[in-house]
Amino acid sequence: MSAPLPDVPEPRQPSLRVGDAERQVVVDRLKAALDEGRLDLTEFDERSALAYAARTEADLVPLTADLPAQPGRTPRPPVPGSEASVPRKRRLGSTEATWLRIAIILTGIWAITSVSRGEFVFFWPIFPLGVWGLFILANRLTGRRH
Repeated sequence: MSAPLPDVPEPRQPSLRVGDAERQVVVDRLKAALDEGRLDLTEFDERSALAYAARTEADLVPLTADLPAQPGRTPRPPVPGSEASVPRKRRLGSTEATWLRIAIILTGIWAITSVSRGEFVFFWPIFPLGVWGLFILANRLTGRRH
């Protein structure tokens, strides 16, 4: 006996003709499998075309037979290099990222000033960046993020 289609009421007969609703259920399941990485785009296209061309239940069952009954049940491992694969401790928070952007801007202003004067001037960005950085460090060490 073939596996029942997801979200299609029982009992089903393999020789029973299917309608657009049953075809769409299978295509939606295939789309979920594509989004989960279980199917590649070519395989999704092939199976979707077969689903839309299906005449009977027997034509639809094999299209999802090798997929889990419920989409999203098995979590995928994070893709190397993605944000999810970086340990939480190593990601910059919004405060740290803002500090870094401001540090780059202030250092750029300092560098332009030094070049225009023809000599290195005192690195004045150390004061705003240092104080702000100490607050960020203290918050991180105490576990507060704001």
